[in-house]
Amino acid sequence: MEFEIYMPCEPAWICDSFLALFSVLLVMGLVAFIYILYKEYRRIHRVKKRKARRDASRKGKP
Repeated sequence: MEFEIYMPCEPAWICDSFLALFSVLLVMGLVAFIYILYKEYRRIHRVKKRKARRDASRKGKP
């Protein structure tokens, strides 16, 4: 599947440079977004485990 992006620039090498730049920026943005999601996922599960451990220790104490 080929994508066509309309960029009104005369020399082809400028268009290719911009396309490469935006492609790299898009990939970097996607990687950063996935990294942020993974960090949040780990933080949420760490808090749940800590809370479960705390609740279990409170139930065991008279």
